[in-house]
Amino acid sequence: MPLDSLIWENDFFKRRCIGWQKRFTLIPRRCYYTGKYLWLKKAWYGTAMVTGPGEPVFEHRWCELEQFLFLKIKGII
Repeated sequence: MPLDSLIWENDFFKRRCIGWQKRFTLIPRRCYYTGKYLWLKKAWYGTAMVTGPGEPVFEHRWCELEQFLFLKIKGII
């Protein structure tokens, strides 16, 4: 995924992000940014809430530890 489209797509998630938590993945998950599988290791779990004229919708993303640090330094997350 090109970095420009990643920044544009993440802006929506970043503005509505409730927070990030470091969690252990018992069930296989896929990193949203790299596409790698995360299984039996620690990873970051982000939650965003979109509100509107109905019930709020929650969006969840998983990110591996190293990629989260890189994206945080770049200001993408």
